[in-house]
Amino acid sequence: MTNLTAYFDKMARILPEFNEIQVMLLEEGFSNKVYRLSWNKVPQLVLRVPALNEEAFGIDRQSEMLVLLAAAKAEISPPVLWHDDLGAFACQYVTQPSLGWDVEHSDVSVKRVANALAQAHRLPAITHSFCIYDLIEHYLQSIELHSASRADIQGELSYLRGLFSNLPRVKQSASQVVCHNDLNPKNVLIDEDEIWLIDWEYTGMGDPLFDLAVVARSHNLTRDQQITLIQSYDDSLALEETLQKVAKYSLAYSLREMTWLLLKHVTSPEDPDAWPFYVDFKAMPTLNPFLEISK
Repeated sequence: MTNLTAYFDKMARILPEFNEIQVMLLEEGFSNKVYRLSWNKVPQLVLRVPALNEEAFGIDRQSEMLVLLAAAKAEISPPVLWHDDLGAFACQYVTQPSLGWDVEHSDVSVKRVANALAQAHRLPAITHSFCIYDLIEHYLQSIELHSASRADIQGELSYLRGLFSNLPRVKQSASQVVCHNDLNPKNVLIDEDEIWLIDWEYTGMGDPLFDLAVVARSHNLTRDQQITLIQSYDDSLALEETLQKVAKYSLAYSLREMTWLLLKHVTSPEDPDAWPFYVDFKAMPTLNPFLEISK
């Protein structure tokens, strides 16, 4: 476990005595270290400690914090009670659970996610930009940089580059907005009363349809539910054209996830999970849509 003493010192104004704090490492923190802090037998805070190579993964912590604070002010993310300049922050613990990877949405919950996304896309603009195709290329270059001497990784890199070279592209919208860019089920906390969007690590000014595509793909939406998502988000969008763009962006999202896992493996060799997750993702048609395309 990360030594949290230095963080507790910085957070002293919002904490009780150190010996009163109970710490639990949360499983959701695959990218970074995420801890639940409790005292008086009640969960109180969630502390996120950054643990990724920011340059390799194209992360801008300043932009992340600007958007996180704006999202908290808009009440679509939990209140932020402390943060530093390096990407660590503590937010209020909320009771709403995250969704599972096998989530099956109702039309009502699809509409709630769409409405939350619409709110997110109205947050104040930032300077950091996001293009999924530029990010995938950056990941591929980062993998090359960190694994030049590994023949096994070079084989996987060749596979991913082949997929990338044949990837159908969406011409990015001229009207860019603040996007989340990673709104998978684990980044949505929801119950009957509240919905929160968390983990703004990949935020940037981009095409809002990419956010819709991430939800469509990672939340297992049917075609009818994708229509509900689009129309609930913005009923002025041309439906068939938008569905086609969402489908193309969904492929880019899946490739981003595979590339991310391989990059996590080569930049964090002590991580026991990234390589098996990459192998499983690559081999499963439900996760890797390129297996169906290649048939």
